[in-house]
Amino acid sequence: MTATAGAASTPYVFSNDKPTAGSLLDALGEMLDPFSKIRLHQAGLTPGARCLEVGAGRGTIAAWMADQVGSSGEVIATDIKPQHIVPHEGVTVLEHNILTDELPAGEFDIIHARAVLQHLPERRAVLARLAGALRPGGAMVIEELDSRWSTSVLAAADERAPEIFGKYERALERVLRNAGNDPTWNRQVLAAMRDAGLRDVNTEAWQRSFEGGTGICMLAYSGSAELQDKLVATGLINPDDLEILRAVAVDPATVLRGMLLVSTIGFKS
Repeated sequence: MTATAGAASTPYVFSNDKPTAGSLLDALGEMLDPFSKIRLHQAGLTPGARCLEVGAGRGTIAAWMADQVGSSGEVIATDIKPQHIVPHEGVTVLEHNILTDELPAGEFDIIHARAVLQHLPERRAVLARLAGALRPGGAMVIEELDSRWSTSVLAAADERAPEIFGKYERALERVLRNAGNDPTWNRQVLAAMRDAGLRDVNTEAWQRSFEGGTGICMLAYSGSAELQDKLVATGLINPDDLEILRAVAVDPATVLRGMLLVSTIGFKS
């Protein structure tokens, strides 16, 4: 089921309306879902839980949570543009702007948001609102990316790859910062959760390698294609560099280290 809660205006640099959106979201899921599932279990995801997934993307985590909570539980998956969420009988999809729309009524056992708040200038206020939507004993799992493209190349046939991925990192960071993204937010979440009154707050981080054509390699391929004009406009990288980057990303000889996923859990008293 899909419901609508408000107009879709967004500060996100990446758009679900772009042709690259599906492959980019698939790459994120392939890269990050395994660790997110571990952390959600650690947060106390159990049968019968009521869950909120903010910025659901493809909906892979929402669907997995629905399988875990079963028919006695509930999963609401929100996204400002939810057209890429794969339908699942246990998931209610809500077109929702976390900045302007009211949160779904009721209290949640689990709230999960991945690579969402770092894009929002109002990230601390949003976190506090989400904390307020937890039931006593409920848990919030906020996961953000610590990208280091300049050190991601573990193997590549093209010796230019490390230099070009370094250029890509600098250009992408400028594009993101100009849109209000804070790439240091992943290191601020723990303190922000404590400030919001959550207890037993803890952070773990995870990353692994991926061969060309998979995981982070396809994230680089899709992201660099979608943002090419903005990246080139920074003056830090040129179209030829981006063409080489994409060739490296799909080369089976390439191995890239995935972006570090920094996962923070806090519990409501």
